[in-house]
Amino acid sequence: MSLETQLVKICSISDLPRNSAKGFQVGELALALFNVDGHVYATSDICSHEDEYLSDGWMEGDCIECPRHGARFSLKTGAALSLPATKAIDTFAVERKGEDIFVAIPLKFLQQQGA
Repeated sequence: MSLETQLVKICSISDLPRNSAKGFQVGELALALFNVDGHVYATSDICSHEDEYLSDGWMEGDCIECPRHGARFSLKTGAALSLPATKAIDTFAVERKGEDIFVAIPLKFLQQQGA
């Protein structure tokens, strides 16, 4: 598996108010950004237990709870913290440049199919 990434501008910090979450589609990746007291985390937006958008879930500290069955994940590591989820979610490096939020997106999500 390639670890190559590309830094992609996702949004401005003003688009992601403090203590909120928002989902984005970046190429083939469903991405979620979480602003926890001014610190931005990026994860896959899809619960590893069942296809549900985590950005629609409930944030508590640096954890997100899936809105469907209550599985909890660490926003820092992606680790599954409670059942029914047993598999971690992907996390991605975040860089803030001025007011802009950039995320290191693996190239496999950005490459066009059949190109």
